[in-house]
Amino acid sequence: MTALRPAAEDTGTSPDRLAAVAVPLGCGALAACGAAVGPALVVGVLFAQAVMLPLGLLLLVGIAFANVAILRAATGRRRIGLAVVLALLVPAAIGAELVAQGEIPLDPRYGVPVPVVVGAFVAGISTFALPRWGKLVGGLTIVLVGVLYGWQAVSDAAQDSAAARAGNAAAREAMYDSLLPGATTTLSGAQTDLLKLTGEIAEVAVDRDGRELTIMMSAWGDPGEEDPDGFACWLLSSGEGSWIAGQTYADFADRCTVVDGGWASSDGLTFGTYRNGNWVIVDAGPTATVEDVAAVVSTLTDIPETERRAHWEDMSDLSSG
Repeated sequence: MTALRPAAEDTGTSPDRLAAVAVPLGCGALAACGAAVGPALVVGVLFAQAVMLPLGLLLLVGIAFANVAILRAATGRRRIGLAVVLALLVPAAIGAELVAQGEIPLDPRYGVPVPVVVGAFVAGISTFALPRWGKLVGGLTIVLVGVLYGWQAVSDAAQDSAAARAGNAAAREAMYDSLLPGATTTLSGAQTDLLKLTGEIAEVAVDRDGRELTIMMSAWGDPGEEDPDGFACWLLSSGEGSWIAGQTYADFADRCTVVDGGWASSDGLTFGTYRNGNWVIVDAGPTATVEDVAAVVSTLTDIPETERRAHWEDMSDLSSG
């Protein structure tokens, strides 16, 4: 003969009238309590792992046993698997929130504290131990919580993406504003090509009927308290040697001449001046003449905004690619 088993163990007893309330309310409340103390335990584990980790495990086991007791008392059947799942959902939910928010304490969701949201979700799962209509209510609760979380996740992602785009655009614009204005020429018949544009150097190539010149603006060149003619002539000579404090124009008179609007090398093939507080040099190539240098110098102007912007955009695309 086979041994008889209790009816509640064999076929299951009908849920109590209060089961529909007791199960989600009890399991949900346990989950909410666990979610309320969970973040504090996480912080505690970081500083006192030997003490807080066993305490956290003990709390998790206690929630699982309490879930078993609630389910057994309300439905007449032990739902050990479901009770364990309900307990494990608590640390899983806390971990997901920590990853999503990245900080402690956790911010509310739609004004609702995270422990309450976790409790509602677990309460919905717990209704799987109830009859069909109870499962329906629990399923709707799960869907509602999932939709709210999903909606906020999408909204947060969209806001983060928009903020990142705005930040990148602002950073690019700030970098653009730091660029030198650059110098070019309006000389009729001359072709110009912007070669380099940074916050320190702007270089433009000039082609005048095959005779090439270079216009270069640099961010340095302030003589400070030094002799301006001497310092400019030192810059004009490509900074040969190191600048020695106290030098004057007399130290460079053999290779530099003070001319109208600036300074020129002794052969007249290099000219230096200041524009917008920046040092500018017009340098003749191998085939250019003194007349070419003078023609470019007399027609110096700022690089057009459209050309600066186009060059910057092209350089930015290359660097990002």
